[in-house]
Amino acid sequence: MKMMFRLKSRKKSVFLISILFLILATALPAQIDGYIQPNQFTLKNGLKVIVCEDDSLPVVSVVMAYGVGSRNDPEDRAGLAFLMQHLMFQGSKNVSPMQHINYIQNTGGELNAATTFDKTFFYETVPSNQLGLVLWLESDRLFSLDVNEITVSRIKEMLINNEKQRRIQEPYSRYFFLVDEILFPEYSYGHALTGSPDSLERITVEDVLTFYRKYYVPNNAVLSISGDVKLPKVKDLVSRYFETIPRGAETISQPTVDFRSIFSRRDQTMFDPLISVPALQFGLRFDEVKKEDYLLFRLLEYILLNGKKSRLYNKLVNKERAALFFDGNIESRGEYLSLKVFLTANNQLMVDRCKKILSDELSRLQSEMVSDKELFRAKTRYKIDYFSHLMGNNLSRALTLAEFYLQEGNLPDITEELSQLEKVTPYSILSLARKYIKKENYCFISILPR
Repeated sequence: MKMMFRLKSRKKSVFLISILFLILATALPAQIDGYIQPNQFTLKNGLKVIVCEDDSLPVVSVVMAYGVGSRNDPEDRAGLAFLMQHLMFQGSKNVSPMQHINYIQNTGGELNAATTFDKTFFYETVPSNQLGLVLWLESDRLFSLDVNEITVSRIKEMLINNEKQRRIQEPYSRYFFLVDEILFPEYSYGHALTGSPDSLERITVEDVLTFYRKYYVPNNAVLSISGDVKLPKVKDLVSRYFETIPRGAETISQPTVDFRSIFSRRDQTMFDPLISVPALQFGLRFDEVKKEDYLLFRLLEYILLNGKKSRLYNKLVNKERAALFFDGNIESRGEYLSLKVFLTANNQLMVDRCKKILSDELSRLQSEMVSDKELFRAKTRYKIDYFSHLMGNNLSRALTLAEFYLQEGNLPDITEELSQLEKVTPYSILSLARKYIKKENYCFISILPR
C-alpha cells in the first residue's frame, strides 16, 4: 500500500508541475507590462550608463562592467585580467588598500567582482541613499588606481599560492582548462583565466599599467544602476564623478581566429595520482555560429544539459546509471560556442560507456526531431530564467543589462525575443544539430586514478 501511495503521489507531483509550467508559459508574456524599461545615456568620454528606477525596496545595485577579460591577456602573461580584478581593491588616490570594501560593508551593503573571457564586473548593493558613495569609489579607482611594485607583488604571490592550492584541492579543475586548450588551440582563446604560477610570476608593474590604461577607460565600460533612484539625480551624480575622467584610446579589435583544423588530441586518457574517482571531460566546439542561432543554442542547452529532465542527465544518471555526477553547459567564448560536460563514474568501463552515450545522444539530435513536449519545457524554462534575470532583484537586473549591453551594444528587446522564441519548432533544433554538431570537433579526456 505504501508503494502504491508513493507512486500516486509522484504522478500527482509530475501532473502539478506540468500544470505549473503551462500556467507560467501562458502568464510570462503578460509580464512584459511589468518590465521596468531602462533609461540610458552616454557621457562625452564614452561611458555608457543604464538606469532602472525601482522603488519597491530602499536599495540600489551598481554594476561597473568593463569590456576586458582573459581574452586580452598579453602573450605569456596569462592571468593578468584576473590579477587586475584583485588590484582594483588595492587603493586609489583617495582610497586606501581594501578601504573600498570597508566603505561598502559599513553601510550594510554587499559587493563582489568577477572576470570572464571578455568581461570584468564590479558590483555593489547598498541603501539607496549611499549611491553617491559607490559612484565616488568606482570613479576614483577608474581614474587613479594605485599601481606599485609592493602591491603587485603581494597580489601575484596570493594568486600563485591560490593556484597551487587549487591544483591540489581541486585536481579535476586543470582538465577543464585542458579541454579549452584543445577546443581553442590559440593563446587568447585557450589559456586559463587564472593563469599559471609561471605566467603570473612574469607579470610586471609595467604590464599592469599598460593593461589598466588601455582597458580600464570610460569608453570601454558600462555603468548599470538599478534600484530606488531617480534619473535626474543619477545623471547629476554620474556627471559629477565620471565626466572629468578622460576618454581612453579606442580598444583595438581582436584578430579573427580560425579553429577549424582537426584536433590532434581529440581522445586521450590521463592518469592522475590526486584523484580517487574516474571522470570524463567532454568538449564540443561550434564553428562559425550565426547570431540568429544563439537562441536555438540556449534552447538546446535546456533540452540536452539543463536539469534532471534533460536528455543527458536523464540517460547517464537516471536510466543507465553510468555516471555518478553530471554537469554540463553551453559556453560562449566571443564569437564561438562550446558544449562542455564533466562527469564522474565508478570505473573505466563506465567512463567508456558514458563516452558512447554522449556520442549516441548527439547523433540522435541530428537524426530525430525533439518532441513537442521537450521543446515546450525548454521554452518555458527559458522564459522563466529570462524574466527572472530582467525582473528579479536589482543586482540581477543590473548585471544582466550591463552584460547584454557590452555584448550587443544595445538593451534587450523583450517583445522581439519572445517573438523569435515562438517561431522555434522541433525542426529548428534538428537543423541546428545537423549544421553545427561535427564529430571532428569532439574532445574526450578520460581521467583515471593512478
